[in-house]
Amino acid sequence: MKTVILFLCGILWLCGQQANAQMKPSSRYVAYTMDTYNNDDMVKVGKGWAKRTIKVPNGGKTPDIVTLVKAFNKAWPTYIVDELLNLAKDPKFTHEVDEEYDTEIIVDRPNGYVCWDSGATDGSSMEACVWRRDNGHRLFAIQVSSPVDPVISVICFYDYDPKNATLKPEASPVDNFKGTGAEYVDYILPRKGKDFIISEYTFDAYIKYIYTWNGNNPVYSRTVKEPVDD
Repeated sequence: MKTVILFLCGILWLCGQQANAQMKPSSRYVAYTMDTYNNDDMVKVGKGWAKRTIKVPNGGKTPDIVTLVKAFNKAWPTYIVDELLNLAKDPKFTHEVDEEYDTEIIVDRPNGYVCWDSGATDGSSMEACVWRRDNGHRLFAIQVSSPVDPVISVICFYDYDPKNATLKPEASPVDNFKGTGAEYVDYILPRKGKDFIISEYTFDAYIKYIYTWNGNNPVYSRTVKEPVDD
C-alpha cells in the first residue's frame, strides 16, 4: 500500500512539473533567452506569471474585466496596461481611435473585453477578456506584446475562484500549440462571441486555428487557411 501511495504521489508531482513546464514563455522570442532583458517588465511577466496566484481586491462573485486587469497589473505591472487602466478610471470611457497612427483603445465592460491596439506603430499592445465557466468560476486571459526592441509577446490564462477572490494560473491551448512552426504567431481574444484564435502567417497563407468555448475551456474546433495575396 505504501508503495502504491508513493507511486501516485510521484505521478502527481510529475503532472505538476509538466503543467509548470507548459506555461513557460515562448522560446521564439530572444528576450526570454538573454539575461540582458531580465529587467524588462514584459519579460518579468513571461518568466514569472505562472508561478504566482493573484488576489483580486473586491473581486466578489462576478468581477468585471477592469477589476481583473487591475489585479493582474498590480502583480505584474507594465506601461501599456497602466495606460489603459488610466483611461478606464472614467466609467464612461468605451472607445477611442487614432486614425493617423491606426491605434484603437477599447474598454467594453458588458462584453468583458479590453484592448490597446497600437496598430502600425512601434508601440506596445495589450488585450484581455473573460469567459464565464459553468461552475461559477471565470476564465481570464490577458496578453501584452511589444513589436520591437525586444520583440516579445506574453499570454496568460487564469481561473478566477469567486470563493477566494483569486486568479490562479492555468494551462491553455497556447501551451500545446504546434502549428506549422511559422515564425509569426498571433493570439486573438474574443470581444464578441467566445472563440479563441491562434493564427500563423506563412509565406503563402494566413492560417487560423479556432478554439470554441465548451462551457469550461476553449477547445480546438477547426482550422481555416486563407491564401496570401501576392
